[in-house]
Amino acid sequence: MILVINAGSSSMKFQLYKINANNDFEVICKGLAERIYLDGRFTIKYKGEEFETEEQLPDHSATAKVLINKLKEHKVINDFSDIKGIGHRIVHGGERFTQSTIITDEVFMEIKKMITLAPLHNPPAIAAIKAFRNIIAVPNVAVFDTSFHTTISEENYLYSVPYEWYTDHQVRRYGFHGISYRYITNHLAKILEKPVEEVNAVICHLGNGASMCAVKKGKSFDTSMGLTPLEGLIMGTRSGDIDPSIHQYIATETGQDLATITDILNKKSGLLGISGVSSDLRDVFASSKENQRSRLALKMSSKRIAKYLLAYANELDGEVDAIVFTAGIGENSAAMRQLVINNLKILKVDLDPIANEKKYDSEKLISSTRSILPIYAIRTDEEIMICTDTYNLTKK
Repeated sequence: MILVINAGSSSMKFQLYKINANNDFEVICKGLAERIYLDGRFTIKYKGEEFETEEQLPDHSATAKVLINKLKEHKVINDFSDIKGIGHRIVHGGERFTQSTIITDEVFMEIKKMITLAPLHNPPAIAAIKAFRNIIAVPNVAVFDTSFHTTISEENYLYSVPYEWYTDHQVRRYGFHGISYRYITNHLAKILEKPVEEVNAVICHLGNGASMCAVKKGKSFDTSMGLTPLEGLIMGTRSGDIDPSIHQYIATETGQDLATITDILNKKSGLLGISGVSSDLRDVFASSKENQRSRLALKMSSKRIAKYLLAYANELDGEVDAIVFTAGIGENSAAMRQLVINNLKILKVDLDPIANEKKYDSEKLISSTRSILPIYAIRTDEEIMICTDTYNLTKK
């Protein structure tokens, strides 16, 4: 069995996979620990049933112990030997990690160094790694969101700032959601029936956190997020692209310090900041008939996505095999997909309204016969990528 962990600042998602005879992976159990550091709630789903309990979760170490105990309590595993490896999603691997790797003491120290680049995201993952390494003597594997984007060239990852900022302080575009982009690229290759290394696509990973990626010959060529996940698209609570002088201007006008302003741009901007209603796209759509600011948020968000989509199609020299929508919004919001396509005035692309609204399991073609490019909605699966890498690195 392979255990996949996705640790957040106050939560820990997990999935446990069974390895079948033909090396297929089957999810046999999954769940969520939440409200870590507060009162603690633990949910586990197994054999079609869901069990939710209140637990003491004072930190990630305690949460890891509760998780393992719950797996044994519900007879998902018999003992620790059932688990052959533990895979961890790590948001930031900097330039150091270009692929997934087994976590040695040296690797662990290198991941800790990345805290300066991802102060919000890497610490909970580090806490989870430390906890599980102390509980179970099995290999732990780090799978990095940034590694998929290490193929981006200098002209796309450098900023037009003093070059020493890059050489001395690692200021560059890193990009995120790479595990998802890798899955979508591989899955799209199967749909198109062509080798991965020949796939050219523009992928829209649209969720509460959102980004886009130009995939050229199966590799990341450009992406919208930068040094941090704040750059790029308008997101649930993140501003995306803004004039960097706004920081100083607001500091002068309000007396707020830089940390406070950055926190506002991360947590109180985006759809929430514009609409004044919610960071959840469903709430913004629901309120858009009566709320002008909600309508404005939808227009701004869809135009930003279309702007990047056109730019990336151009970067691929117009040789685009497909446009793909994925992640929570991209997979499920037919209305947002339609708004984005409506803003692509130059590209002769078009959605089939019936296909766009149709329910689906894994993927569906949503473009009409009039569209010059196929457009897909594809459900991403970051966990299976983490599981696969963990299995490949730990199998004997």
